[in-house]
Amino acid sequence: MEVDMGTINVQISTYEGNTSLIFPMEDSVLADKLQAIGCGSEVPISSVIWPSGLNMLNGLIVSADELNFLAKSIERFDDSEYDQFMASASLEKSPDLERLINLSFNINHYTVIRDVSDLAGIGEYHLMNIRGSLSKIELETINFAQVGRELLSSGKGIPTEYGLLFENEEVPFQQVYDGTTFPPYLYRGNEVAVVNMHYQGKTEYLYLPEEDISIEKALKRLGAPCLSDCTMEIEMFNCPDKCWRDRLETNFEIAGLREANFLAEVLARPDIDLYKLQCVTDYAEVVAGDEIQKLADHLDDFIVIKGAETYVDVGEYITQHELEYAVGENMPDFVDYSKLGEFIMQERNGEFMGGCFVCMEAGCDYTQIMCENPHDMEMEGI
Repeated sequence: MEVDMGTINVQISTYEGNTSLIFPMEDSVLADKLQAIGCGSEVPISSVIWPSGLNMLNGLIVSADELNFLAKSIERFDDSEYDQFMASASLEKSPDLERLINLSFNINHYTVIRDVSDLAGIGEYHLMNIRGSLSKIELETINFAQVGRELLSSGKGIPTEYGLLFENEEVPFQQVYDGTTFPPYLYRGNEVAVVNMHYQGKTEYLYLPEEDISIEKALKRLGAPCLSDCTMEIEMFNCPDKCWRDRLETNFEIAGLREANFLAEVLARPDIDLYKLQCVTDYAEVVAGDEIQKLADHLDDFIVIKGAETYVDVGEYITQHELEYAVGENMPDFVDYSKLGEFIMQERNGEFMGGCFVCMEAGCDYTQIMCENPHDMEMEGI
């Protein structure tokens, strides 16, 4: 079976039999899989199928959430970083997941050398690993071959199956995970914003759009009874533009996390037409996240004519885009586009919005869209 380098594949043994789980996964998926095999929040690992460098976990009962987070953490590594992590993990005498998670955030505390023949390459890689970056002057003036020679001749290299491992003592090892609350880490790549959630001196991070179950778990790690007991602030990352950033901040500050999460789900959609959505929300005079989400779900039920300022503009657009009003090649001079545009406006509740015209598609009902059953997601009681 082909496995991605960043995944962790483990065999779980329960009274119901053996099964394999591949991490990482969404929290909702993890919960379903654990329920299906009769496990709670911890899983008994009979063996690590992949990667073999984590076979020190064989026979241990571990937190499923910690294992999931570790997989998310190492999934971001390139080949060199992966070797750094696995080589350092292989030296741990009795590692637990807390230690492994911290290792995954401290890979520059170690240098791993596979090819000992390229002294200049070794020296440059080692210094880059320690410092994070090198200036143009340093790249031109440092004798990297000498640096590489000194590293190899230090006698501090430890052979591992991933290469020769050196501990960089000049780089402090930081404990970013205390065994309770997870450190900040962008994992999915579609995070619109990050919410810092604080309770009694501890902090958890929510990555909007976020699953209900992920919010519940964050609250549990904090030891907070509910969201209202926490203080929160929102930070922007991949919010598309200032307009939507402002709307997201407003939803968060006025309506709270629930509404902001609804809106973030819309903004994270890969194919959403945000210009059209902005025009439609202005047309509908909607600001709440859940209502914007309804409009986004039915965006195809609206017509937005960019640049339309007159009835003629509307009439011409309709004849070009709707078969019912299509005009033959010899007929344009006989069509009253202004009258048609005025009819469309009255028939479909159209409105000029300043730079565009917005109305409903034929047969679509705005009231029916907005009266659909609300989402099942109820976060007030979390």
